[in-house]
Amino acid sequence: MNGVTARNLPPSAFAPVMATGIVSQGLAVVGARRLSDALLTVAVVLYSGLLAGLVWRVLRYPGEVAADLRNPGRLFGFFTFVAGSDVLAVRLAPGPERAAASALPALAVPVAVLLLGCGALMARRLGAGGMVRRADGTWFLCVVGIQSAVLATAALAPGRARPAEALGWVAGVLLYTAVATVVACRLVRFGIRPRELSPPYWITMGACAISLLAGARLVHQGLDTPQLRAVIRVVLIALWGWATCLLPPLLAAGIWRHLLHRVPLGYEPSWWTIVFPTGMYAVSTAALGETEGVHRLVLLGHLTVWVALGAWLLVAAGLVRARWRHRSPRANSSQTSGQEM
Repeated sequence: MNGVTARNLPPSAFAPVMATGIVSQGLAVVGARRLSDALLTVAVVLYSGLLAGLVWRVLRYPGEVAADLRNPGRLFGFFTFVAGSDVLAVRLAPGPERAAASALPALAVPVAVLLLGCGALMARRLGAGGMVRRADGTWFLCVVGIQSAVLATAALAPGRARPAEALGWVAGVLLYTAVATVVACRLVRFGIRPRELSPPYWITMGACAISLLAGARLVHQGLDTPQLRAVIRVVLIALWGWATCLLPPLLAAGIWRHLLHRVPLGYEPSWWTIVFPTGMYAVSTAALGETEGVHRLVLLGHLTVWVALGAWLLVAAGLVRARWRHRSPRANSSQTSGQEM
């Protein structure tokens, strides 16, 4: 990755890592080990290149990074680095790469703390009215970041759930409620234009699904004491129900945007924010089914893994096609210049 590319690296650049990592994890759950390992390799390669680019940008252009951290439309994109690191850690933790997996949350957690601090300063600067006006689907990435950290620490230190993990999960659920309230107020008060209803609104469902998965994993590790069992069970079922209820309106929003209002359906990097929620919904549904002993939920989760894989393939194909189109004019111009010379 050259310096020019690194300078233009968007804050949400790690979204493909999140999407690829969770689909790899889902394939591992259904027993498709070779496919899972192949996507894991892709995720690791992507992560390595993007990490190098991010470090270069932070060191070479700190002023531009600081400006992004103050921008409500770009700040939350940095949480894709946190979530991408943690999702990879969860996937790598059971294998021989455990040492490398342990290093990933060590990078991600301090960044998450920094980003949450920046978010708090932003909220203070904007005030309630400014937050409502500027909120969008990317804001749910802060919830994804918190819950991915809970998942990573639980995966790297299996055993009985620790209080810090439980508090992190509760904080993530409460933060989801707060962000959902702000985004809902924005939609009701200001409405939304077709071009603004972009794929990142799917993170609304993805943040809910990862909260469900983190809670189910903590229950599996003994979080549900007799006093809390009923409450946690209700919360998990409510999270799954809400994530499921979000699917029809999200699909309808896509139809409204692209078919009714004819917004072009071309590749854009934000399409990865559809793949990640789909994969997370699949894995979390299967995890809830195992926790509750409901085989139909496990089956539904396993089936949805293949849907997530199909979405990953479509978006990856769109990426390859977009890159090919981007490079073709250069190739054609080079050939023309050669002929003229």
